[in-house]
Amino acid sequence: MKIISQNDKNAIKIAVDFLKNNKIISLATDTIYGLAVDASSKIAVDALYDFKKRQKSKPIAIFLPNLAMAKEIFVFDEISQKIAKIFLPGALTLILKKRQNSKIKLAKNLNNNDGFLGFRIIKNDFITKLLNEFGGAIAVTSANISGDKNAVFFDEIIKNLKPDLAIDGGISHEKIPSTIVKIADGKLTILREGAISSNTINSSVK
Repeated sequence: MKIISQNDKNAIKIAVDFLKNNKIISLATDTIYGLAVDASSKIAVDALYDFKKRQKSKPIAIFLPNLAMAKEIFVFDEISQKIAKIFLPGALTLILKKRQNSKIKLAKNLNNNDGFLGFRIIKNDFITKLLNEFGGAIAVTSANISGDKNAVFFDEIIKNLKPDLAIDGGISHEKIPSTIVKIADGKLTILREGAISSNTINSSVK
C-alpha cells in the first residue's frame, strides 16, 4: 500500500498511473471515502468487487467529470435533466438507462445487466482534476468491506482496508453517503436517502 496526500503536487499523476494499471485507490469524495478503479477495465472492476467482498449482483456506480460525458453514456428524459440541473454537481447518485451505442467504454461487469447504471458528478476539486487527467470514468464504491460502516476518516482506510494507493484527503465532507435516485419510464424512485433529503428531491420535480 502506497500512502500519499491529495495535496502532494504529484498526487494526480500517481493516482492516474495506479488507475491505468488496474489498481485500487482510496480517496475522499464530497460525502465519504471511496474505493475507485478504472471503470473501463473488467479486470479492475472484478478486483474491486473481490477487495470489498461485494456481491457481483450489486452494481457499482461511476464518477464522471461533467454532465456532457454523462449525456454520452445515459438516456436523459425531462425529469432526469431537471434533477441533474438542480443537484449536479452534488451529493446525488443518479441511476439512468445506458445508451446502447455509447462511444465511451465501460466494463460490462459494473451492473447486473438490466441496462441501468448509477453515476455521480461530485463537488470535489481533486477528483474533478483526477477525472480530467484520467480522461474517462472511474468506478467508485464506499470505502469499506461490504456490511461494515462507511469510512469517513483516513485512518480507517489505512487500518482496515489497505488498498493499493491510499490518498489522504482529511475528514470526509458530509460523513454520510449520497442520495440514490433512479429514473425509469418517467418515474422517479429514491432508493437511498443520504446527504440530500427525500423531501428536497421530491419537491424539485413538482
